[in-house]
Amino acid sequence: MSATPTTIRVLHVDDDPDLSALVASALEREDDRFEVVTATSPDEGLETLAAERVDCVVSDYDMPGTDGIEFLERVRADHPDLPFVLYTGKGSEEVASDAISAGVTDYLQKGTGTDQYALLANRIDNAVSAARSRRALAERNRRLETLISNLPGIVYRCENDPAWPLEFVAGECEEITGYDAATLESDGVVWGADVLHPDDRERLWETTQSALNDGEPFEVTYRIRTADGEIRWMWERGRAIGGDGDDSGCIEGFITDVTERKERERELAETSARLEALVGNSPDMIDVLDPEGRIVDVNPRLCEALNREEEELLGTPVWEVDETVDRGSVQSLLDGMAVGESRRFDGRLRRGDGSTFPVEVNLVRADLRGADRYLAISRDITERKRREDALAALTDAIEGFMDAPDPETVAEHAVETARPVLGRDVNGAWLADDAGERLRPVVQTETAAALFDEMPVFDGEGEGSLAWEAFETGDLLVCEELADEPGRYNPDTPLSSEIVLPLGAYGVAIVASTDPADFDEVDVSLAHIFASTVEAALDRAAREAESNRHRRELERQNERLDEFASIVSHDLRNPLQVATARLDFVREECSSDHLDAVERAHDRMEALIEDLLTLGREGKAVLDIEPVDLDAAARSCWQTVRTPEATLVVETDAAVRADRSRLQQLLENLLANAVDHGSTGDRPRPTEAAGPGAPTTGDREGDVTVRVGPLDDGSGFYVADDGPGIDEGDRDRVFSSGYSTATEGTGFGLSIVEQIADAHGWSVTLAESEPGGARFEIRGVEPAG
Repeated sequence: MSATPTTIRVLHVDDDPDLSALVASALEREDDRFEVVTATSPDEGLETLAAERVDCVVSDYDMPGTDGIEFLERVRADHPDLPFVLYTGKGSEEVASDAISAGVTDYLQKGTGTDQYALLANRIDNAVSAARSRRALAERNRRLETLISNLPGIVYRCENDPAWPLEFVAGECEEITGYDAATLESDGVVWGADVLHPDDRERLWETTQSALNDGEPFEVTYRIRTADGEIRWMWERGRAIGGDGDDSGCIEGFITDVTERKERERELAETSARLEALVGNSPDMIDVLDPEGRIVDVNPRLCEALNREEEELLGTPVWEVDETVDRGSVQSLLDGMAVGESRRFDGRLRRGDGSTFPVEVNLVRADLRGADRYLAISRDITERKRREDALAALTDAIEGFMDAPDPETVAEHAVETARPVLGRDVNGAWLADDAGERLRPVVQTETAAALFDEMPVFDGEGEGSLAWEAFETGDLLVCEELADEPGRYNPDTPLSSEIVLPLGAYGVAIVASTDPADFDEVDVSLAHIFASTVEAALDRAAREAESNRHRRELERQNERLDEFASIVSHDLRNPLQVATARLDFVREECSSDHLDAVERAHDRMEALIEDLLTLGREGKAVLDIEPVDLDAAARSCWQTVRTPEATLVVETDAAVRADRSRLQQLLENLLANAVDHGSTGDRPRPTEAAGPGAPTTGDREGDVTVRVGPLDDGSGFYVADDGPGIDEGDRDRVFSSGYSTATEGTGFGLSIVEQIADAHGWSVTLAESEPGGARFEIRGVEPAG
């Protein structure tokens, strides 16, 4: 007879091999009892079931050619009692109902995060434990029924004499002893001399006589030797039916074969011995609780971990050892568990010196030799908690990293964050200079400052340093004993161990300790994550600093243009105003044809000044960008430039990201240029649909139609007219300042358009429109939304 296996073999069936591998790895990490085999199809899963022992099947629902319900029905055909968990991403009441109808053991919907695997492992553990308990119970019931229906029993009467001569015997005598009843009743075979084992005769006589002398029935267990020499165990119950303890009298009773029971007791004793040895030598901490929550047994590992003696722990309420629970919560937990049920939760155990440490507890309710007990198996999860707490601290610090305006602030925040993340007080940060030739010190902790007078500067000259090596190679360096490192910067350093974290092209961070070999695998893993986070923050801060620098440069450029506009406005307009006023005085005193020419010259100077001011203003860098509706902007500009002979057609409802006022100036100049230069002469044209609010002129000769629409490749928009167009030879000069084909123009209109486009990072080009007019294309425009 073998003990119940502790290993749980799980068959996971899923058509996604990568997911199967992930689930297998996660389950085996959750519980080291799990051994997971995988199959990528139901057919392969059935082959595995036929060839190997499997304790539980975990199956997906959606698989090519079949589904989890059909697979379950095929499994049930040959394995009606095998636990089957449907683990699927397709969650619905219909699927759950079909699964229950088909006899699924459990149904679990896939989720995100690692908690789903702990839940799946718990469901599997519960299902397998329940199945094993049912099989064990069925086996025990079968044996009991076999024993009751086939119990070899003997009813007897004998003299109260050491030879135990039998006067009457009936029942399954031959099956038990090998002698038939007649032989046992004859003088040929004497029970006490020929059947009873010689080594048990004296004990049997003393036990029975003691009970008979007291007038009580007796119960004894002893060995017999059967007719073929086999040794068997008997259990006998009898009592005196005549005479007294000193007379021979008679005894009547019942004898039954208990050889199997004795064998089971022996095996149970051996099993108990093995269990005690296992518990005693287990690397996990184990304690046994009674229903009141008091410790009734402990293993050496728990005593060692708590630094307390076994005698001190026995009888102690568990809430005095685990600070996360109290009497009420313990009683509620124990009362709510069934025999064989297990619960898993986190706790915190208190050592003899008052310090504590976190544990993961697996609590199982069990029937130990008829006693109601709770087996608590605890595992130290200090390292896991340390990692979780460190990652939580790093997560909390990310906002500070993202708000840092420059690399220096990032470095300061990194040094501050390294304490809760890596748990060390000695650390500092160095940033590379612009040429990447030196690592300059930026910040260190107070503890580090107490150990060193000043932070060193690292470079690649001379014998170098570990910091420079990490910076150049980009490899994280772990030094367990600095005294043994020939590349250390300071031969007399008070530090014993350190981790050097490269921060890409930005520099390094150093986390150190005065204790040797003070960094374990968890520290190194956290250091990699920490370094990646700080490097990303430095990268963001560098981009932000460059963006701020560029913005400041643009602001200085705008200031210079504002200064130019002020000079133009003040130093040119004031003399012009004086000249205009003097002209009015001259008109009052005399009359001359020359005065009209002077007035026209003054007007042209005013127009030139105004365009120069606009040119200066529109040449400023764009700083205020927002979504602007192109249709609305074009129609607003049209209100200032339209004439009865012109029509606007807007063929887009798109919005673009731009400076609103300057986009309107660009559109206004292009629309005005089309109206001023777009006459079609005597060429007849059909009526154009102008759109809501736009003027229409019908079939009048000389009208111009201006269209605004999107470019085919989505890179921007165009403004086109159907006028006479611009000669191809002049197209390269239209954006030059002062170029104009109109006698009244200043020649700055299209130059201003180009300035506005450049300020936005756009480009503007001139082409011929489909009807033969001018088509201005503005590219590089970012759409809004």
